[in-house]
Amino acid sequence: MSDPGSNPRIFLSTVVPRPNQKRLVMAAMLASVVVFVAVLPFAQWQLAQVWGFIPVYESAVVINDLVTAAMLVGQFTLLRSPGLLALSSGYFFTATVAAVHMLSFPGLFSASGLLNAGPQTTAWLYMFWHGGFPLSLIAYALLQENERTRHIRLRHALSPVLWAAGVVLLLTYGLTALATHPSLLAAIMSGHGYTGAMSTTVGIVWMLNVLAAAILWRHRGHSLLNLWCAVVAVTSAFEVALSAVFNHGRFDLGFYAGRAYGLVASSFVLVALIIEHARLYAMLVKALDNESAARARALEKTQQLNEANEHLEQRVKDRTAQLSVTNGELRQEIIERKRAEQALERSREELRELATISSRAGEEERRRISRELHDELAQSLAALKVDMQMLEHKLDATNKPAAERLSSMEQAVDDMIGATRRLASDLRPSMLDDLGLVPACRWLVDSFQRRHRIRCELTIAPEHFELPEPFASTVYRVLQECLVNVARHAGASVVQVRLIYEAPTVQLSVRDDGIGFDPAHPRKDLSFGLVGLRERAYLVQGSLSIDSSPETGTLIELTIPQTIAATPQTRLPAADDQPRAM
Repeated sequence: MSDPGSNPRIFLSTVVPRPNQKRLVMAAMLASVVVFVAVLPFAQWQLAQVWGFIPVYESAVVINDLVTAAMLVGQFTLLRSPGLLALSSGYFFTATVAAVHMLSFPGLFSASGLLNAGPQTTAWLYMFWHGGFPLSLIAYALLQENERTRHIRLRHALSPVLWAAGVVLLLTYGLTALATHPSLLAAIMSGHGYTGAMSTTVGIVWMLNVLAAAILWRHRGHSLLNLWCAVVAVTSAFEVALSAVFNHGRFDLGFYAGRAYGLVASSFVLVALIIEHARLYAMLVKALDNESAARARALEKTQQLNEANEHLEQRVKDRTAQLSVTNGELRQEIIERKRAEQALERSREELRELATISSRAGEEERRRISRELHDELAQSLAALKVDMQMLEHKLDATNKPAAERLSSMEQAVDDMIGATRRLASDLRPSMLDDLGLVPACRWLVDSFQRRHRIRCELTIAPEHFELPEPFASTVYRVLQECLVNVARHAGASVVQVRLIYEAPTVQLSVRDDGIGFDPAHPRKDLSFGLVGLRERAYLVQGSLSIDSSPETGTLIELTIPQTIAATPQTRLPAADDQPRAM
């Protein structure tokens, strides 16, 4: 449970008065004024001496003030407000002084009163009583108004209460002792009437009550208790006026009416506190009912949540079992799929190994056929040409038509020798084996320019390097296939070839200004040119990229991560050189 002081707006001393509460206070104050005005002309009417009125009246006042002081102390223990301590001390002071006043009243318990009272004791105690209480009201109002003291929260509640009660008792004792020594105070009573000193004394007391009423009325908006204390101060002022200013003496109408005002004044705050306690009790009962209802709802919700939790747990168990079965099936499917992927990967590797072997075998077969064409067929045709030239010299003088026929046959043999050389070079140029990759690429580009009349720009850096097999063959074949594609499909006028070595890679790029194509377009049936280029690059752990679009030309780049060893300079063939003949 939270500290009540953390929510002070529920107490009479802190709650701001509502409009209906202000109207009630104004009605009570207006009623006091009306009754005062109605009684004032008859205040000096002498009435019968009812000795039982005094003990009844003052006993009620004592009880009211003690209960009020106790209830204010109860609020002080919660709020620890110095103003509340001052107000409760004032009510305790009125209770003690009223009790002493009743004991010392002449003719009530004894002819002169108890406590060694004299003829002036009761009157002076009445003045001390009604002069001390407005001082406590003023102290309460000023302490509540002061910003520095309004928010003071005393650490301990019991010690200030005990000190205040002790001070009040000592003050009551001192004032009683002072009132019982007539030589120390002026005479204000003459029998049951008043002396001239009474006017001055009661005027001071009455002004204190009016001052207290004015100060509390000025601060009436701070709390509902301030408003009721202002009513108490006004009623006390009316009490003093009727019982000591406008009346003639004891037991007249003003005497009785004034004390009735005092009883009513002592009841205002008590009634307000009782109503407040009843309201707080009702709030407490309502809060307990709400708490019980909330607890019942919480228990019901908890039960529902437990049932829902059990239901969810059962569903989770069922679902977990289903997921376990599904996970097992998925796990088995994943295992089978991995096996299939591994088998497929092995198959791909085997196919690539087979392709590698096939490519190497094809290169070896091209090399063999090229050698046979170059070494056997070309040499045989060369020998045949020599024989035909010798026969032509012999027949030139004797049979001129036969010599001319031999000359045309010799030209046909020359054409056959050139075609044989071209076939051999296309299959496997001997220059690639004899002189290396760079001279072979130069010769291939020069041969492409002469055969297709397409300008080629060749860039090689560095100018001299060589590659081991199968890297040299891969670069040469890719360049050869690119130039063939340019000649067949590109319709280009310029081809740029770059063969660059930048450690540790070799890069070949072929760019043309032809018609281009869309790489995403499906390839034609039985067309494996680009696929073959990619496979050649893959076989040597290289990569091939193709950048092309319609009407913008084509760029093909081959990159091979291969460590290259520099070689001594080798004589490069001239542009019009032909492959060697044995």
